[in-house]
Amino acid sequence: MEITDRELTLLNFYRASELHGGLVLGRLVRHVRDPELILRLTVHSAEEVMHAQLWTETIIAVGGRPRPTSDTYQARYAAALGAPTSLLEVLTLTQVFERGVYRHFQLHLRRPETHAAVRATLRRMLDDERGHLSWVRQWLDAQSGERRAAVPVLMRRYSAVDAQIRQQLLRDYEWRELACAS
Repeated sequence: MEITDRELTLLNFYRASELHGGLVLGRLVRHVRDPELILRLTVHSAEEVMHAQLWTETIIAVGGRPRPTSDTYQARYAAALGAPTSLLEVLTLTQVFERGVYRHFQLHLRRPETHAAVRATLRRMLDDERGHLSWVRQWLDAQSGERRAAVPVLMRRYSAVDAQIRQQLLRDYEWRELACAS
């Protein structure tokens, strides 16, 4: 099965976004004092960087070449929202983002023309994404007072922006059948 240049460009977008996300979470660890949160953020950061490696390996395995790009999910979020300014904002945005990634990867996996190597990578990452969703949700649920009250507000705001970004991404890659399904 051959892979299209458009799909290779999307895989490269995934690769760059995973690396960007891992680096953001890794930088965040430097500002955290809670040992359990340090551990969770470190593991999450490492898994995101590993995902970038897996996408790089997959791109090469299907005959493509990884290409530098500054277009990432995070860059699109920053353009729409500005930079998050607190740990609560980062982790709420992470929850929204990971939920969207999970759904998007499932849609990509279901495309009949998706290359077998891409399918294998998507399946492997979906397991990690479930773990990311779980631990971040637990952390958000454990917040108290004003922080806890802010979570639903941030979730709604970020979810609306996320939906716009994902619809634009599907249009950018001309995946009309997925744009209608999501």
